[in-house]
Amino acid sequence: MLEAARSTSSNNGMRSPLSARRPELFSWLLALPGTLWIVLFVGVPLAAIVMFSFWKAGFSGLRPEYNLLNYQRMLASSSFWSITLWTYQVLLMVLAGVMLLAYPAAYFIWRVIKDERWRTGIILLCIVPFWTSYLTRTITWLPMFGREGVVNSTLKGLGLIDEPIEFLLYTPYSMMLALWFLYIVFMIGPLYYSMRRIDEDIMSAAAVLGANPVRVFFLVVLPMTKPGLMAGALFVMVLGMGEFFTERVIGGAQNPMLAGLILRQIDIFQWARASALAVFLTFITLATVAIMLRFFDLRKV
Repeated sequence: MLEAARSTSSNNGMRSPLSARRPELFSWLLALPGTLWIVLFVGVPLAAIVMFSFWKAGFSGLRPEYNLLNYQRMLASSSFWSITLWTYQVLLMVLAGVMLLAYPAAYFIWRVIKDERWRTGIILLCIVPFWTSYLTRTITWLPMFGREGVVNSTLKGLGLIDEPIEFLLYTPYSMMLALWFLYIVFMIGPLYYSMRRIDEDIMSAAAVLGANPVRVFFLVVLPMTKPGLMAGALFVMVLGMGEFFTERVIGGAQNPMLAGLILRQIDIFQWARASALAVFLTFITLATVAIMLRFFDLRKV
């Protein structure tokens, strides 16, 4: 009967689809549009930046005179290495602060809020600010925490302070607080969804064996949420590497990070040096991500 069916199909001129006859070719064809899009809008600009980093910058723009002068000046500059070290210090402090703030928040949503509708509502409240522009969310810090902002005016009106609190704006502390506020949602989400995967029987077993809530958290919850923690850390590190606006607007442009240094080179029309800095920033970002990925598997997230 099978031979008869094949004969009938052949006689009727029917052919099997391409996905059945050439599955590998079909997979490549499906990936082709996305691949071309990435090559066109990511690969080409990145290649152009790498090329421009070997050119010279003049008053009339970039000159295609290939040399290593931009990299030599960059790597020989002590201020450049100080800014690189400062960038990593800021990222580590931001990551530590976000972790300390996000773990209790995610744990509260998971264990304390029982109604699934309330959980969804709280998660949406965390996400809603990101429906607005990043620039808008950052600029709102100025009327809120400036010398004559809402916070200082309220505290003075209540008689709690006599002089405005200075560290809330144009200081490294204000920049750090703003970065915690801006990035915490990238940690809460992965942690919460990792916690939801924990089997309730494991929690009950730990409690039956005499573990108090604190021990349950450190011995059960913390180890089992490492994938979510690392996923959130990746978001924070990659986004933080490209941070320049918060440092300029809220930090007062007093302590530039690497992305801010690139912007300063663009401001004075040193596009070749800016390109060299951008290549270096891209390289250390990829290296940082590669090191982080060695410690956990993204497929576990």
